[in-house]
Amino acid sequence: MLKNAQPQKPQKRIEKPWLLSVLSIPARNIAKSGNIPGIVAVVALIAFVFVALYYIWPRPKSFFLDVTTDYLEVTTDTDTQIVWDIGAAVLCLPERRLPDDHPARSASASDAGCDDRFVAQRITEVELDWPQDVTLVVRSGQNGTLDILTRFEEDRVLQIGDIPIMPETILRLPRSVLDWNGGLGLSGDLILGQTAEHGTLKLLREGRYETRERPFFRTNALLVDSGTFALGDAVALEARQEEDRLQSYAFLTLDLADPNGVAPMRVVATSPEERSRMRLDRARANPSFIEPNWSQRIANDPLAIGIATLLSLLATFLAVLNNLFRR
Repeated sequence: MLKNAQPQKPQKRIEKPWLLSVLSIPARNIAKSGNIPGIVAVVALIAFVFVALYYIWPRPKSFFLDVTTDYLEVTTDTDTQIVWDIGAAVLCLPERRLPDDHPARSASASDAGCDDRFVAQRITEVELDWPQDVTLVVRSGQNGTLDILTRFEEDRVLQIGDIPIMPETILRLPRSVLDWNGGLGLSGDLILGQTAEHGTLKLLREGRYETRERPFFRTNALLVDSGTFALGDAVALEARQEEDRLQSYAFLTLDLADPNGVAPMRVVATSPEERSRMRLDRARANPSFIEPNWSQRIANDPLAIGIATLLSLLATFLAVLNNLFRR
């Protein structure tokens, strides 16, 4: 008794990637002809393609900056491990924003050095942990002081010590605070310096940078790029995607004072190993982005140098084989 034959399902055709299809055509032809040098040449071509993709493809990177500057801007992130011990300092509270019942109006320190637009308030023995999303504009001042201008949303309630503050408040730190702490740490989005436009006083003076990348499938990061900054450069470390934030870290100390009595900041900044870039702004010029390219990766990678050496030996070997097969 015959059973009804079940119709066979058509075999699904698997499409090859275009690159493998292109490379497989000469490989099949060479294999049929028995041309050994040609086979080796195809293998070398395939290896070259994959090596090229390995070095062209963007990688996560980290930056290291060592800068002397009179201007630093940080928008704080969620890092709560950085606490400043402030023995004594001055708050300059903007008078036009100050409520009538603010305690500073009845206890103003008129000799604290704030100008007429501010009401001065002295603070002592404060442990300061900056909350998230506060923009701090740090500027070097006279006699080794630091002026830190605060910016945040109007509806937020912040205080330093027991004193409520409002946007545009200036925290004036004497040099003794930095000496006591050994320096001050900040974490968040970093901008160092301002472009050298007419009338700009607080500039980046000089500095250098290093860029490191960790190649795919390897554990150690490699130094792939380095350079210097010029007077009036403005440098920002940022994520490649505009909606993302790059949580960089800056540690600042004070350098020796110049003849005008202003001690610039010495800032050492590092960024985490992420998909990021460094933006460089200069007066009356379009922003430029500093990122390593494939040639810098190859030139600074010992593995790439080794591969290049092997390829040159392979080319020599192919030439010898070709001569032997022609005889």
